[in-house]
Amino acid sequence: MQMIGKNVLVTETVKETETASGIILTGDTTKGSKPGLVLMVGPEATHLEKGQRVFLDWSKTMPVDVDGKGAVIVDMEHIKAVL
Repeated sequence: MQMIGKNVLVTETVKETETASGIILTGDTTKGSKPGLVLMVGPEATHLEKGQRVFLDWSKTMPVDVDGKGAVIVDMEHIKAVL
């Protein structure tokens, strides 16, 4: 798979939280926007690189399956911040 134009392939990052007793909780345990991890970048998507963590508008994405794992394709304009 190769991204074209300003499209970016992103996967949701999973946040692990450890309780006081050592139990590891995964998933969204807090309110707010979820960060994503950039997997591929189209040639016109400037200022973004593979491996960066980003905040994006998840409602503007197109879900895809990449090697059996969930990811989304999003236009660069819907990525709001790089962490």
